[in-house]
Amino acid sequence: MKKNYSFKRSRGKPQKKQSSLNNNGFRVKGENKPKGKPIEIVGKYELMARDASSAGDRVAAENYMQHAEHYLRISNAIKEKKVDN
Repeated sequence: MKKNYSFKRSRGKPQKKQSSLNNNGFRVKGENKPKGKPIEIVGKYELMARDASSAGDRVAAENYMQHAEHYLRISNAIKEKKVDN
């Protein structure tokens, strides 16, 4: 009977070690994720949206509001799970 070894000998060029950056230059892991609870992050993004709006940057303000809405949905989903349990 033939033994099944889990390792194989590599052929050709040696494989490059993969870094934690993907092709776009962003980290693959959640290292660039905001810190804190979702409801706290909502407040941070709403504050940044107000600052951008008062500076006259409507595009950045809308961007921050969309981020705030995203984290508000996450917060509401967590609350619903707690109520269901």
